[in-house]
Amino acid sequence: MSWRPAVRVALLACLSGSAACSIPLEATDSSSMNACDSSTECGAGATCAEVGGQRACVSTSAHLDGLILEVRPRASRALSAEVSHLLDLDVGSGFPPHDAAGQVRFLDLGIPAPARVNATVRLGGVYCGGFAGTQFPVRVEFRRVAPVLGLPAQSYSTASEPDVEPEAAMDQEPESAIGQKFQIAIPTGNYHIYLVPQPYLDCGDDVPPPILLPNQLIPEQWNLGINADEPAVLQGSLQVPQGVRVDGWKLDLVDPLTGSVISQVDVLAQGELQEPGTPAQVEFSVKFYWPDKEKSPLIRLRPRDGDPRPTVYWELASVALQGSTANLSLSLLQLDAAARRVEGRTVDNTRSNPVLSAVRIQSVNIDRAPTAAYKLDTETDANGLFRADLPPGEYVIFARPINDTTKATARQSLKFPAGDDCFCGQSVLIPEAGTLRGRVQGPLGELMDGATVLAVPSVGEVTPYLGQVLTPEPLPPRQASGVLRKGSFSLGVDPGEFDFSVRPRPGSTYPWLVRPRLAVSATDAAVTELDLAVPYPAVLQGGVRDASGAPLGDAAVVAWLPVESKTAQGPVRAVIQIGETRSMPDGSYVLPLPPSTSR
Repeated sequence: MSWRPAVRVALLACLSGSAACSIPLEATDSSSMNACDSSTECGAGATCAEVGGQRACVSTSAHLDGLILEVRPRASRALSAEVSHLLDLDVGSGFPPHDAAGQVRFLDLGIPAPARVNATVRLGGVYCGGFAGTQFPVRVEFRRVAPVLGLPAQSYSTASEPDVEPEAAMDQEPESAIGQKFQIAIPTGNYHIYLVPQPYLDCGDDVPPPILLPNQLIPEQWNLGINADEPAVLQGSLQVPQGVRVDGWKLDLVDPLTGSVISQVDVLAQGELQEPGTPAQVEFSVKFYWPDKEKSPLIRLRPRDGDPRPTVYWELASVALQGSTANLSLSLLQLDAAARRVEGRTVDNTRSNPVLSAVRIQSVNIDRAPTAAYKLDTETDANGLFRADLPPGEYVIFARPINDTTKATARQSLKFPAGDDCFCGQSVLIPEAGTLRGRVQGPLGELMDGATVLAVPSVGEVTPYLGQVLTPEPLPPRQASGVLRKGSFSLGVDPGEFDFSVRPRPGSTYPWLVRPRLAVSATDAAVTELDLAVPYPAVLQGGVRDASGAPLGDAAVVAWLPVESKTAQGPVRAVIQIGETRSMPDGSYVLPLPPSTSR
């Protein structure tokens, strides 16, 4: 038989051991196991083969083109983070479409030697009236640019140190200070490098601006010299309408793609009240680096916390005439309308029962200010009531029930003009959650048991920073999980798209069953029924070794497969995870994989 209860494995272990052997409670359930003595037990399309020192049924067909393997050793002390290695292997082509002997491939995974980055940093300019930019320590972050959408974000960081001892540097004039240096060993690949200078001695208010170096391809050995001249200065005045004060507001510049700050941050001070009927003129000045003149940074003006005014953006290239960033004139005159009190309740479909919810209110369009944005995250009280002071305009309200999986996330539009009274009485209807349920069989029709069932929100396309802040993005559906009991599962889910998987217990030699971009209808209390069958696996097995060739135990080996779906913006190509295992102390691993995926 190809299905054997886990309890049988535990009993056999006890029979060969001492009389004191006991069976762990978690091993006494009927978790499905893939084992065989001959191919006749496996049925059509499969054969009995050697897998990790045991006999198991494996598929004779496979379609795994584009398979990506990731190896993650345990976190190192040097980086204090789990290192992610994307192996440059054409693994999928190792599985032919058909192999009567079974889809079992032996593949040793060697962790490549890390890229060794040796860098010097020379920052120009003089700060706090006497300190050279070269004297300021720098925090450096390497953010991996994933080669394909869906791979997890990964970053590594380090800090610089002076090229010379601090005492030697202090004996020199500021402009002749040697500078900073840093070293780091990370996987090769494409990275955004982000350098953030840190305060030096008592100079904390006038620190050199950050530098973003996007899309840097890092080879195995890289000697990098970062030499920045004196930074540019963004200087000018802000026109403020009567009745509005901007004390404590913050002005800076950000990268338009990532939103990373690339300037100093100026905290505005408005000073005395302006003459009646006359706009105030508030001065600003920040130093910044603009290395790529083909890509315009964004000027960002943020109100202080608690001030019900929007964040405003200007494209630098559109206000810096002839490239000059001096004597600029920015205006808030279009934002003279006072915020209006808005109150509403989150209720169920009967409109009588409150639903405790987390609420996000995000602007679609602020009146007379197309490049302004406002976002507020709050929670209702026990009666479902929420309150907010909002600039007049058009908004989207997202409400997500708190600790209640029987209710789904809601989205509702809100539009109101300027006014002194409360825009009250808004009701946000919280729908009943959808149900994702089904039955999961094994390859021969037996009911699967004990496997984890997981519905993870599918990833969407990458949106540049300005699009993220000006256009409300739907909240992703909440992740849902459960466990197969007698072959059945039932999950409460939000509407949306999920990467759905059934994950048999490690050691069962069954693969994950994966369904990418499974759609759950937005209809109230929608029910999505699934009738699924876990296939026999295609298997990768072998050893994991570090850069020196030594066996690497307790490393995660993760498999990703490309999928494609259609969106309003066009086709999106991404990857989904289709399997994971950990290497044994001797470095050996066995990775059962689904022989294919389908919609």
